[in-house]
Amino acid sequence: MRPLASGVLAVSLIGTMGLIAVPAQADPKPPVIPSQSTVDAARKAAAAKAAQVAGIEQQLAGASARLEQLGLQSAKAGELYNGAMYRLQQAKAEAKAAADRADKAETTLAVQRQQIGRFAAASYQGGGDLAKIGPLFSADGPQQLLDSAGAMRSVSQAMQGSYLRYTASQVVTNAFKLQKDQAVTKVKAASDEAAQAKKAAEAAEAEQRAAVTAIAVQRKQQIALLATLRNTSVQVADQRQRGLEELARQRAAALAAKKAEELRQRIAAREAREAREAAARQAREDREEAARQAREDKSDKNSSKKTPKKHRPSKGGGTKKDDGGSGRNSRGARAAIDFALSQLGDPYVWAATGPNSWDCSGLTMGAWKRAGVQLPHYSVAQYEQTKHISEDELRPGDLIFWSERSGDPGSIFHVAMYLGGGRMVHAPRTGRPVTIDSIYYWEDPDFFGRP
Repeated sequence: MRPLASGVLAVSLIGTMGLIAVPAQADPKPPVIPSQSTVDAARKAAAAKAAQVAGIEQQLAGASARLEQLGLQSAKAGELYNGAMYRLQQAKAEAKAAADRADKAETTLAVQRQQIGRFAAASYQGGGDLAKIGPLFSADGPQQLLDSAGAMRSVSQAMQGSYLRYTASQVVTNAFKLQKDQAVTKVKAASDEAAQAKKAAEAAEAEQRAAVTAIAVQRKQQIALLATLRNTSVQVADQRQRGLEELARQRAAALAAKKAEELRQRIAAREAREAREAAARQAREDREEAARQAREDKSDKNSSKKTPKKHRPSKGGGTKKDDGGSGRNSRGARAAIDFALSQLGDPYVWAATGPNSWDCSGLTMGAWKRAGVQLPHYSVAQYEQTKHISEDELRPGDLIFWSERSGDPGSIFHVAMYLGGGRMVHAPRTGRPVTIDSIYYWEDPDFFGRP
């Protein structure tokens, strides 16, 4: 009976377990599926945000370019002022020379007038026929006397000569007086031009300074907006923007370095070619000298009496290579370069010529003055007074010029000094001190000159 009871119990337990109630599962919630219009709106908002970010980044880049452009305009205005002052100085020098000529002519005329007066007085005192020349000093002047045939018979050849010299001097004096008046007018015009150029330079600098302040505030606001749009911090947004600007600068520097290396190779090739040509020329001269010496030796052997040999200096080797320009040499160029480099870090100030601030032409003028070469404080005139060379002929100490219009040296507005290796030292503009840059860091230069 016991085994049967156990089996029944087991069956009963199994049945009980199968009858345990299981909680019913809830029906799943339907997923939230945005409508197509919602998706389109989100995409449009994202695109608008991306466009806004791109626009702000473009504005920031444009602000930097705007500052550079304003700095360039300020520097141009300063150099235009230098040009106006240069022309004013020339006008004053011309006016002084004209005044000196007029004064000298007036003095000569007065002396001749006195000579004629003494001649006439002597004639009156002698009671001769020359007493008839009184009309010479009348209101109608000496011409009345010369028009009279009777008076002409009485005037001696000496008197005629004195009068003719006096008349010629009077013409010259009047011409010099006219030149003097014209020179004074030119000085007045040059003074007005200089005053206007000064106002323009001051206005350009003021505009640049105001833009620097305004753009700095604008930049801060735009970077904060970028941070909001990108859901990041202002610090990260600023760091990113500075990184982008540095990347652009590095790309520009790489391009400038490439151009500088190409220039270095061209200059090296030219110098190597010149060295080969000089060596060939020297070898040819040596052969000619040896042949000449052989002829002289042969002639001496055939002559019973030897004559002393004349010394003939070599045409090459010992002669100094002509560098062109106004007495330029490597020592002078080195002195100019050393002076310019000693001004590194000095601020740019338009129309400044040192000792603690400079503009572009003031720096090159001061540098070459140290080397004993006088240049005017005006980039256009500096180019006019240097030997014009090509880019491939550049040597350290040479001057590099930029102009507004290609091929027009009259539109030159900036000058720098070449250091070699595609680098230069210059005073760039307000806000940038005297510094060293690649000659291609900005726009390619247009003209080149050797003092």
